[in-house]
Amino acid sequence: MIVEKRLCTCCFACINKCPKQCIHMEEDKNGCIYPVIDESKCIHCNLCKKVCPSIHETNFSYPKKCYAMYGKDENLIEKSTSGGVATILSNYILKKNGVVYGAAFQNKEEGLVNHIRIDRKKDLQKLQGSKYVHSYIGKTFQSVKKDLENDKLVLFVGTPCQIAGLQNFLEKSYENLYTIDLICHGVPSQKYLQEEIANLTDKKVDQISFRSKDGYVLRLYENDNLILQVGQKDSIYYYGFLQSLFCRENCYHCLYAKPERCSDITIGDFWGLDKNSDIFKKSKKGISVVLPITKKGENIIQQCIDCFEYEERMPEEAIKGNTQLRSPSVKPRNYDKLAKIYHKGGMIKLKKKIFSRRDLKEKIKKNKIIYYIYKSTKRK
Repeated sequence: MIVEKRLCTCCFACINKCPKQCIHMEEDKNGCIYPVIDESKCIHCNLCKKVCPSIHETNFSYPKKCYAMYGKDENLIEKSTSGGVATILSNYILKKNGVVYGAAFQNKEEGLVNHIRIDRKKDLQKLQGSKYVHSYIGKTFQSVKKDLENDKLVLFVGTPCQIAGLQNFLEKSYENLYTIDLICHGVPSQKYLQEEIANLTDKKVDQISFRSKDGYVLRLYENDNLILQVGQKDSIYYYGFLQSLFCRENCYHCLYAKPERCSDITIGDFWGLDKNSDIFKKSKKGISVVLPITKKGENIIQQCIDCFEYEERMPEEAIKGNTQLRSPSVKPRNYDKLAKIYHKGGMIKLKKKIFSRRDLKEKIKKNKIIYYIYKSTKRK
């Protein structure tokens, strides 16, 4: 074991670093994957432990500034779940003949959502939109290093633990590397998503939209045609995600859910933005919070500043409005009970249990007398 299970973020740094390729991933009963060492091939060089960000301390810095931002290009914003900041910065890198790494829906044997490398603007759409699931890194850290050593400009977008894993794998700083971390709620295992899709349709899904301007709606596509859409109230996957029920164990002990960050730029939705601010009154599509952490991060934002409508805010406003900039997601009190139901009957049984209880509560709420009695019994 490289690190205890509750701390392993599955950042893939160990797999990318192993000189003997003797580490592979195995699923637990929740579908979360963890690195396993083939001792028959291991030479005990301990490089896997050397690059593990859960073992070695990560360098964190407090945001230098804070921006409320969204792109001026309405077509771009329409395809983005928030302000389109990552897309604009990615486009800047591609125009400089650089490459961008980010999460994309693949639906391949190696995983539903994987980190991929793109070097063409037409492929940028693959990285657009939120991916509310654990994205598998695979061997992309090795590809990043190769690009950097070939003097390519590289942008890597991922969760903070993935950024930390990349930095440890590289072992040194590169001026031609830019990193963006996403304010992370916690990542569910891909197994939950795979089961949700299989229960919803028997068609071959080749694209997913987790969210759009009209809110949290799970949309499934085949050959660019919408197969099915499910709102958050009817999707057990969305329920589990929003209630932090399907997170990896490390997400409940996250080392990165704090104001200090480890990337060049942190981005997310600007929850808690003052409704009296000029940019809030002006925007109708969604606003991103953008926190430059390093001087390099601030520089690339300034290079693209003409592409944005923006307003400088205080970092404390963003921190106050976003729980994940202060502390990790909290494991639900009924986690163990619901996990047992899932282990016995999968997503279908879990959905029946949770939603029937929810529907009963809704019926009770509609009858004020019964609801008063119900609440009284719950307090005893």
